[in-house]
Amino acid sequence: FFSSRRRHTRYGTVTGVQTCALPISASGLKVLANGKLEISLASNPALKKVGGVVEFQDGNGMSYAVVRTSKAVNGFKAMSLSCTHNGCTVRQSGSNWVCPCHGAQYALSGKVKSGPAPRDLVSIPVKATATKVTVG
Repeated sequence: FFSSRRRHTRYGTVTGVQTCALPISASGLKVLANGKLEISLASNPALKKVGGVVEFQDGNGMSYAVVRTSKAVNGFKAMSLSCTHNGCTVRQSGSNWVCPCHGAQYALSGKVKSGPAPRDLVSIPVKATATKVTVG
């Protein structure tokens, strides 16, 4: 569930998924009745290793990512990919997110590394089990 105050909306139709910047089909994603998104780990092998990333968009074209941050069952972080400077969509570049508009850089975890971004990327709540990650 996303708050409109944070410029996020509930997930409508998931329009696409990316891992390592390569488009893949949206299999393994399920939009739940409460607006949260369930991601199957079996269908998204990038999330099996630390540093793995899965990107997706909501029905409004907003981009998000889930990153594997540790080997722990709950070792995931989800975030909006909108730069906190001017809202441009950041792109993965190696182990960073980079804003194409003004060059702000973030760690894969969403922590701001260099400006002009004033804040970290907006985090989205995550719950995980051994088989799935629920975002929202």
